[in-house]
Amino acid sequence: MQKQKKNTDPFADAEWLAWFDGSAKPNPGTCHLACILKGKNGEQFHQTLHIGYGDSSDAEYQALIAALRLIQQHVASSATERVLLRGDSQVVINDILGPEKDASPKLAEYRKQAHALLSELTTVSLKWVPRHKNTEADALMRNNIDIKN
Repeated sequence: MQKQKKNTDPFADAEWLAWFDGSAKPNPGTCHLACILKGKNGEQFHQTLHIGYGDSSDAEYQALIAALRLIQQHVASSATERVLLRGDSQVVINDILGPEKDASPKLAEYRKQAHALLSELTTVSLKWVPRHKNTEADALMRNNIDIKN
């Protein structure tokens, strides 16, 4: 009999999976974002936006905030509706999950908005993923850039 691995990630079988990505072209420059939300029952929602001028950190943080708002709109706020939200920006993930004393002063307003949304969405877990594992959100965001430029 083969031993099964114990799953230590409480969000490994989350009911919802979400991704976010943002970009500034050039950097700094015109910002775009994309976020995707998928449910286990086949539900799927996405959003793309042109968000004005800024740098890549502005775009990534605003993509996180847009993803949290998308989750807020479509996921029941119960303890059984777990969401795993992934992004490829280490700057944003480390800033939002890190202690206040290490937070970037430049990103403080975004952090405040994201924390407020996260406080309402108690079943959301954030995770950094390498860019090559964020391909769907990246492609959606890049298609938005092509449309807008």
